[in-house]
Amino acid sequence: MKPVIFSKIIIPLRFIKFKRKWAFLMDSLKKMVLIRSLVLMLVCTAVGNLCLGKTPAISMKIDRLEDTMLQEVAEGDFRIMVAGEPLDRLTGAEFTALREQELKLQNQKQKDAESERKLNALLIAMARIADEPTLIYLHELFESYPERRNDVAEAISWYAAENQRRDADWRILVRSLNVVEGDQAKAVMRALVRFRRRSNKAQWIRQVILIGLEQDPEGQQIAARLLTHWTGQQLHNEGESANRIMQQWQEWFAAKYPEELPAVLPVEPADSRWKYQDLLAELQQQKKSTLDLKLGAQAYEKATCIKCHRFGKKGEEIGPDLTYVSRRFQQKEVLLSTLFPSHFVSEEYPTYTIVTADGKTFTGMMGAAGPDEIMLLTPEGKKQMIKKQEVEEIVPVKKSAMPDGLLNLLTKAEVIQLIRYLGTLPEGASDKYRHKLP
Repeated sequence: MKPVIFSKIIIPLRFIKFKRKWAFLMDSLKKMVLIRSLVLMLVCTAVGNLCLGKTPAISMKIDRLEDTMLQEVAEGDFRIMVAGEPLDRLTGAEFTALREQELKLQNQKQKDAESERKLNALLIAMARIADEPTLIYLHELFESYPERRNDVAEAISWYAAENQRRDADWRILVRSLNVVEGDQAKAVMRALVRFRRRSNKAQWIRQVILIGLEQDPEGQQIAARLLTHWTGQQLHNEGESANRIMQQWQEWFAAKYPEELPAVLPVEPADSRWKYQDLLAELQQQKKSTLDLKLGAQAYEKATCIKCHRFGKKGEEIGPDLTYVSRRFQQKEVLLSTLFPSHFVSEEYPTYTIVTADGKTFTGMMGAAGPDEIMLLTPEGKKQMIKKQEVEEIVPVKKSAMPDGLLNLLTKAEVIQLIRYLGTLPEGASDKYRHKLP
């Protein structure tokens, strides 16, 4: 083989040919990678940037309305569009059609995440241009269907932000603080800051602190602004960490309201058989499965709920009546209060400690038993009769009379079916509560 000589450097011709082929191959490979990347980028864009973790923009035809769409014109910006232009006010015919569309989505037997997003988006779009009938409809949804309260509250927060701020809407938003989470909680708290009306009730101040404790730094800042708006207290300095801000509000609440339940998140006992988040995830998953009323009824007795609570025609009437609990609370609220009974104690069913003249103490919920006696329901579900003349002192306590750990008696399937069982209207419930969507 003949060598090529350049300035005393000898390079074989075979190596030069190989190098040229290698350069050609690498250039072709780069072009292939570039083309593939472009194709992949176009595909990702076409499906709404799913590969980047983004959900596709919502676009849905509204039945019975010509050339009318529900569209997400920007991320999180939902509008009713007519012939490509945003609708600025609802008429009677449009409201009827949108309500029927909402009912159609709601009544789907198999609702997926996309359907849930469309439901939420439709309520927001309706609220932004709501007239009086639309607002009445949203309030009816909130009152009658607890499971819809998160979405309704978010929709009303949009109305309050872009339109007038009404007292009736303020009350809805405040009540929603018990259930809203994440971005929906942020939207509700932002809206409440816009209202001149403020709450001085410890219950709601505590709830805002609890929401803030579960929020990201942005949400904690919003919670702090609402707390300052309501209380007039400026507890934090600029640049202070969000976690420290919420800690300061906890300390302030404990000093301001020493008789109230502390503003702390519930802690699962070490011996707890079940974790709230695990059960909640299972409950949400099981909503699409068949309800086992028989297993739920058996769990109601097995967990000793029947000793204190009335449900339809079953159980005692010492504690809160649970017959209509599904019309007052979301299933996740029922689960939370069952796992952590002292996290929220109803003003209607306070717990007391009674000290007798001979030094004995009894704790539980009080009930009338006659002119000369007090009946105390103990955490064990027993009725303790105490003579009034023997009572030395009655002291309110922060702990619920309902004992901890009742769900430890159940299997996971029994827990889920118990909560779903309580989410129904039992035999003996009034027919006026057996409503359909308005």
